[in-house]
Amino acid sequence: MKTCIFLNGSIYDYDDIKKKIESENYDNIICADGGANHVYKMGMTPGYIIGDLDSVNPEIVEYYKEKGVEFKKFPEKKNETDSELCIILADMLSSKEVDLYAALGGRIDHTLANVKLLDYMRRKGMTPRIITEDEILYLVHNGSLNVKGNKGDTLSVIPIRGDAAGISLYNLEYPLDNFTMDYAQPRGISNVMLGDECTVEIKNGSAIVVRNLKEV
Repeated sequence: MKTCIFLNGSIYDYDDIKKKIESENYDNIICADGGANHVYKMGMTPGYIIGDLDSVNPEIVEYYKEKGVEFKKFPEKKNETDSELCIILADMLSSKEVDLYAALGGRIDHTLANVKLLDYMRRKGMTPRIITEDEILYLVHNGSLNVKGNKGDTLSVIPIRGDAAGISLYNLEYPLDNFTMDYAQPRGISNVMLGDECTVEIKNGSAIVVRNLKEV
C-alpha cells in the first residue's frame, strides 16, 4: 500500500507537485488539516482529512464533504500533531510506502519536526520520503539506500540521532569508505552523483539523505 500525506507547509509550484503525485500512483491521499487547501488547488480529491480543521478553508470542507471524503476531527489540544495523526492512519491502512508533501517551509519548528517524522515512520515499518519541487528526502538506518537520479545531482548525507558510523558512499564525486560522520559537523553536504544511481551505506546509525532535483 502506497500513501501520500499532504501537510500545511509550502508549495510553490502546484503543476510540478501534481505531476509528481500522478506519476506515483498512490493508493491513498491523506490531508492533515490545511493540507486539504493544497490538494483542492490541484483539483484532486483526498480519501481522508484529519485534524482540528482550524487551517482548512470552510468552503473546502463543505466541498469535500459533498464529495464523500472521510473527515476525522480531533480537538485542538491533543498530544499528537495533525501530521502524526495522518501517519497513524496510514499505518492503520497498512501503508508500507509513505510520502510527505508540503512538509517543509513556514515555521522552522514545524519543518524540523516533520523531518524527524521520517524516523518515526521508519520505526513503524514504513519506507518514508519527503518530496518537494526541489528535493527528495530519504532516511537510511543501519543499512544501504540506492538513490536513483541524474548525473550531476547534488546529494547530501546528514546524520541524525547521533554520529553515523561505517558510512560508505558509492558512485559519488566524494566517496567514503567505512567513515564515521560526526552528528554536529556538516561533512556530508553537497556531494555530486557521478551517474544515474548512487548508494549510501551506514553500518551503525541513521542519516537523512537529500537529493536536490534542481540546481541552486
